[in-house]
Amino acid sequence: MSKSIFFTGQPILNQLLNLLDRGKIKSIARAGKHDHYYKHFDTYTHLITMLYCALNKCTSSREVVSGMKA
Repeated sequence: MSKSIFFTGQPILNQLLNLLDRGKIKSIARAGKHDHYYKHFDTYTHLITMLYCALNKCTSSREVVSGMKA
């Protein structure tokens, strides 16, 4: 199934997340056993956080937390 590429009026982070297939990311993480010891912060959540951090040029974890809560 092809994903839509028309994202008028959406923030860049939302556009990127719409292009990612959450099921595919989870299956790759499961196959590589990357989520074996996690409790609350799985691979997909970490990917979203790192994308947010890179796009907003955050320099500390405090900036990431306060920005994502806003």
